[in-house]
Amino acid sequence: MDRKEKFELYWIVYVIILFAIVIGTTAPLVPTVGGNPTSVQAGSVIPLAAVSDGKVIQGILYAHQYYFAIEERGGGIDSSELGSPFYYNVMIAHPGEYINLTMYAAPHTATTNFYFPEYGTHVDDVQIVPGLVQYAPIVVPNVTGAYAFLNGEYDGPWFSYQEGLLLVLPYQGYMSPSDVNTYIVKTHIAQSNALVGDPYNPPIIVYNNTMSPVINLVANEYALFNNSIPGPTIIVLANSTMTINMYIPMPDNDHNFLYNYSATGIPYVVNNVYIGIYAVWWNGTITPVKQVPIKYNTTISFTVKALAPAYLYGLITPVLYNYNFMDMSNTLTGEQMGYVMGLWGAILVEG
Repeated sequence: MDRKEKFELYWIVYVIILFAIVIGTTAPLVPTVGGNPTSVQAGSVIPLAAVSDGKVIQGILYAHQYYFAIEERGGGIDSSELGSPFYYNVMIAHPGEYINLTMYAAPHTATTNFYFPEYGTHVDDVQIVPGLVQYAPIVVPNVTGAYAFLNGEYDGPWFSYQEGLLLVLPYQGYMSPSDVNTYIVKTHIAQSNALVGDPYNPPIIVYNNTMSPVINLVANEYALFNNSIPGPTIIVLANSTMTINMYIPMPDNDHNFLYNYSATGIPYVVNNVYIGIYAVWWNGTITPVKQVPIKYNTTISFTVKALAPAYLYGLITPVLYNYNFMDMSNTLTGEQMGYVMGLWGAILVEG
């Protein structure tokens, strides 16, 4: 072996040793890219005083394709969507709290994203990578209301439907008139500036001048109420009697997730799901108020008294979508399937 060959051998050994050192020192950090619960709580975003005062909610988020499933504990919140037959894509908190959010990609899920544009404080934008654990400290807005978060990463054709709401509820009672006004002004400023044309920041429809509001929600051909994901945020008075009318046209093409395919590639319309009204309580629990099997080309009406601080309406159970046109979907040609949510939104109650 001549001098040149020895030099090349030494260089290869050096590189191998260098790689071993890098891998050995960074391997413990790989499963927790994004931080860890202790450092997040003790960091600058979540002050230590909030931890000692019990104002930190421990949240777990599983990113599925194409919806979120969330569990929360602490800060007066005790709610779980994991394994629940309803209630997805929603986080609940109170003003002045923080959510220490731990995020996982569900099995067989592509890389997704958690994007929460709360411009009054800061923007959370975290990739959720399969096999890794991610963390995000969520600063809960000081004004009660419904704030949208979404998946900002393309993980398939229905990624834009993977949206959710952070419902900020009072500790007791209902939204105050001053909070309602501040929330409306704040949302209007966002929608007329940074979020112009953004379908993920739901519009607000106010019915606080009547004790018997009639709320009409009409779905479009893409299975969206009022062309928005989620649907419009409705504001009603406490103890009012709401009449909520929902109209859903018959799905008839592939850009509607309620138009599905059988295992043999035959198209059909989804009928085995429920449309309903669900009460969201101060501690984060949710109870179904009324629900019926989905109906098309007819008005579905619900009459509900506004007793809870918030409600969810519509289709809030993910629907399995499987695009299998002419029975051509397989592992070789490609598969497009996942659980999709649309046709849903929130009602906030003013006291």
